[in-house]
Amino acid sequence: MKKRIAWLLMSCLVVLSLILASCAKPAPTTPTTPTVPTIPTTPAPRRPSGETLDRILPRLAYVTSLKYDLLMTAPGAPTVTQTVWVKKNKMRMETTQQEQTAIILIDIDAQIMYTYIPEQNMAMKMNFAQAPKSTIIEETKSIQDYNPTVVGTESIGTKICLVVEYTAEGATTKVWLWEEHGIPLREEVTTTAGTTTLEYTKIDFSVIPDSMFELPAGVQIIEQPGP
Repeated sequence: MKKRIAWLLMSCLVVLSLILASCAKPAPTTPTTPTVPTIPTTPAPRRPSGETLDRILPRLAYVTSLKYDLLMTAPGAPTVTQTVWVKKNKMRMETTQQEQTAIILIDIDAQIMYTYIPEQNMAMKMNFAQAPKSTIIEETKSIQDYNPTVVGTESIGTKICLVVEYTAEGATTKVWLWEEHGIPLREEVTTTAGTTTLEYTKIDFSVIPDSMFELPAGVQIIEQPGP
């Protein structure tokens, strides 16, 4: 989990730097701090009988396509919102800043990752070494490997979540798992540097076409220099 958070932050900063470099608009003279929306959690009115981690996590096997918005806040880093598509071992992440969009395409099986700037019709083939080797679905399935503790049940909106905590890689992680489908709706990862929060919204289980994970024809591909 800690490695995935670090990679997400790194990729977001790379994307933001590429977006800002391609923007023609001047930066505002007085920076403002945006108001970051948060998703309130409240104690669930009741805990459904028989719902345990052993029963919830197997439901991830039925999630074959997943789209969601990810809001990430981390100490010392800008708040970033991404739209993410996941299908098997492929991912697509879109970030928009100052009306510019950057897209990350990842094929885990092929070990290929591109950062694509549609306005420039250019894609950078990037070093895959630091990228996650599994999707959020596969990573969530492995929670039991960390000997998690169930700390309660809470509701996010109308969704009842089983809340679990575990420690791994020098970080304490708290996860709100949607009981109906087994996917996380919120994560808090705490290290000595502070707490990073991930919030998952606008969740959609519709089938995603394969074309969403491919570069358009005619895109210029630039190889990132090796380390």
